[in-house]
Formats: sequence, C-alpha cells, structure tokens
Amino acid sequence: MQIDKKDYNPEKHEIKKCLTVKQPYADYLTIPTWMDDEGIFHADKEIEVRSRNTIYRGELLICSSRKPELPLRLSGMMCGLVELYDVKPISDFTEEDWKLTCIPDNERPSKGYGWLMRNPRRVVELPVNGQLGIYNIIIPKDDITEYP
Repeated sequence: MQIDKKDYNPEKHEIKKCLTVKQPYADYLTIPTWMDDEGIFHADKEIEVRSRNTIYRGELLICSSRKPELPLRLSGMMCGLVELYDVKPISDFTEEDWKLTCIPDNERPSKGYGWLMRNPRRVVELPVNGQLGIYNIIIPKDDITEYP
C-alpha cells in the first residue's frame, strides 16, 4: 500500500525507487529466465530503452502501467525488483543489445538510451500509482515480498 508523503514515518515506512513500464515489458524485465556462472539471474528483457539518460544506479521496483490493459497481464501493479547497473546510448547498441530490449525491428527508436538491468526478482503484486521516469514511493516496511 502506497503511503502519502505527509504520513511518512522512517520507523514504519521505506522509500523505494520505481520505474513504470508498459506490459508485457514489465513482466519481461522481472521474470527470471536463467542464471549465469556468477549466480546472477537474467530475464528475457534486460535493456529498457528510454529517451533520457539517468545517473541513478541501484535497485528499482518495476511497476506495470495502468494502460494498455492486456489479457493475462497485471496493470497498475508492482511486478518485481531489478538492478539498474549501467546506461548506454542506443547508437552504441549491438544486435545482441537490441534482442535484449524485446523491441520489434520495425519499432526501434533512433535516439535514446538503454538502461541495463539484471538480477530480476518477482514480488507479490500490490497496486501502485505510477509516474513518468524514476520516482519514489513510500510503503510500509516489509510490504514488498519477493517470491521464492
């Protein structure tokens, strides 16, 4: 449950960095599909293309946008946690990078940045009011539960 900023109490609440992503991409980012030799989990989508760069590095709570609503996909919910570990301009993308965006060839943008993500973990889905870009939400401590 999201808490209003005026009700924030550091003893009871935590602040999480979030990113809202449209479905099905929110699921593609947060469902682990394989683990490498170093024990790091990976998903089918590991690069989120955005028009802007970001200096933020660290854990992000991926939330699904309310629209579009797709069958069998959650909308307006927390989906999972990922680690945003680097950013690179899409002008430097390789064909392998493009595959990790899950963007069809005919929909690839010509400008922007790839936000590189790893270590996806699904969480128990809870409703969230999304925003554009990276934003903060305030939630009760221990409200986010990772699936085993």
